[in-house]
This record gives sequence, C-alpha cells and structure tokens, in this order.
Amino acid sequence: MILSLGPDWERELWASPFRLRFELNQGGSYVTMFTSSYDRARVLARAALRTDDFIGVIAAYPDPKRELGAKWRGWTKGTAFGHLEEMGVPTEPHLATWSGHRAPDQAIDDEAEPWVHRAVRLTWDQADILLWNQVAHDIGVMPQAPVMSKLVDLERGVSVNAYDDRGMDVTSIARETISGLYQQFDKWLLDYDRPRMAEAFEGRRSV
Repeated sequence: MILSLGPDWERELWASPFRLRFELNQGGSYVTMFTSSYDRARVLARAALRTDDFIGVIAAYPDPKRELGAKWRGWTKGTAFGHLEEMGVPTEPHLATWSGHRAPDQAIDDEAEPWVHRAVRLTWDQADILLWNQVAHDIGVMPQAPVMSKLVDLERGVSVNAYDDRGMDVTSIARETISGLYQQFDKWLLDYDRPRMAEAFEGRRSV
C-alpha cells in the first residue's frame, strides 16, 4: 500500500503538490446549484479512482446535537455514524478506526475537538451517498449526516475530497496518477488555483 490507515494517513497527501482543485457549483437556481455540483462530483470521483476497490475515510463529529441546525437536521438523538447508516452507508465492520483531528491543519488548533474516524470499504452506491452528504452540507439539502468523508484509493495514493457544493480536491502522491484529469477536465478546474496547478502538472509558472 502507498497509503496506510491511521491518524497520519493524510500526511503524504497533505504535503503533495499534486492536487487538482475543481469547481462544482455552476450557479443558477438553488436546485440547479446542488444538482450540478453533485453530478460533477460523481463524474470526477469515478474518473479519479477508476476502480471498484476503494475505501471511505469517514470522520464523525463527537456530539451531533451541538452542531448548528441540529434540531431541524434531526441530529438531537443518535450518533453521527448512526445517522449515516440511516442514509445507507454502514460503518461496521470497518477496516480501521482512530481518533484524531478532522484535517491535518487542525493539529495546530488547541481547541479543535478530536473526531472519530472509520475506514470502510464502499460500493459506488455508498460512495455516491457520501458525495451527496459532502455537497449537501453548506447548501442545506437534506438528508444529511454529521460526518465528513473522503474517498481513497490506497494502492494508487489518491484521495477525492468534495469539500462542499463549491469544489472538489483530487490529490495524489504521484503526478502521473492524476495528470490525465488535469487535461481531461481542464474546463472544470478552479481558475483561482490554475497557476499552482500549472506549475505542479506542467512544470511551468502561469503568468
């Protein structure tokens, strides 16, 4: 395995310059913003992973009832993983579990609460539910579960992170693993981040 599961599973990915940032939300009506984001996320995830053998790394908020909007989201009872299972993604049995920060950059925040992480094997139907959940968080579409997730190919060292309806990151340890996406989905790349991506994937600086 290129990546190993545990609290430091993202360390090499976080340090990698080979990160593609895609724009998901294309504007329009409230419904169109969500559906276009979700459609793009599903296309990109399949193009990035190219396999049926992948996992989800799912981080659960420690106390869902304390989340903003917990009452109308139905999170005042039960656990984060329980709400996710109701949506169709069970996290038992899992490949690994650990407690830690939701993202590596939170390690410098002394007040950040540790989240419970579970790594589970997924079907594509389950992966689509996780993508729905990620895209739905900020835009307020229901149902939702109080978890954050990434789709990961351990062998190829690739992570897919639809961080909300606005965008998705595809990160790889090796440039050649995802360089094809840089060309294939050029029109979907986030313009703001094009100079960095051009340097990483073309070895040049954009002016």
